[in-house]
Amino acid sequence: MTTKPKTRKAPAKIVVIDPIFAAIDAYKARTKEMCCLYDKLEEAEFEAAKTYGRRLWPLIGWRNYSEIGGREIDDRRKEFLSQPGADPKQVEKEFRNAKAREAAAEQAGVEWDQRAGIAPLREQYERARLAEHRGGMRMARTKPTTMAGAAAMITYTRRDIMKGEVDWQMVALKTVAVALAQMNVQAA
Repeated sequence: MTTKPKTRKAPAKIVVIDPIFAAIDAYKARTKEMCCLYDKLEEAEFEAAKTYGRRLWPLIGWRNYSEIGGREIDDRRKEFLSQPGADPKQVEKEFRNAKAREAAAEQAGVEWDQRAGIAPLREQYERARLAEHRGGMRMARTKPTTMAGAAAMITYTRRDIMKGEVDWQMVALKTVAVALAQMNVQAA
C-alpha cells in the first residue's frame, strides 16, 4: 500500500489593503460630483442670463488689482500698509470700502440666484465644492501603507499639479512613483 505524500499548501498570501486607494477613489468621486454640478450651474447661469442679465462677479478692483476677493483683499491691505510712506488711515479706509464693495457684490449674486431660480443649485454646488475640498485634505493626510499605495499617491498628485510648475518637481515625482512601483513588484 502506497501512501500519497502529504502536500503542503503554500501559506495564504496576506493581502494588505492600503487605505490610500480608497481615499483617492473617494476624492475622485467627490471631484466628479462637484464638476458635474459646476457644469449644471454654469448652464443654468447661461440660460438665466438671457432673462436676468449676467450674474455679478463677486471680485472687486482695488488700486492696481482689477479682480480680487476674500483673503486677497486682506493680503493687499497688509501689502499696502508695508509700503514705504504708506498712510495707515488711508489704507484702512480703502480696505473697509473694498470689503463693503465685496460684500455688496456677493449679496447681489445671491439675489440674482434667487431671482433666476438657481439658488438651490448653487447651494448644492457649494456643498459639493466644500466636500471635495475636505476629501482632498483627507486624502492628502492619508498615509499609504504599501509601496504601491505610495506610488499611486505620488502619481495622482503629480497629475493634479497645475501645468507650468517647476519642471524638476514633475520629473522627481514621476521617478519616485516608478521606482516605488518597481520595488513593490520585486518584493512580491
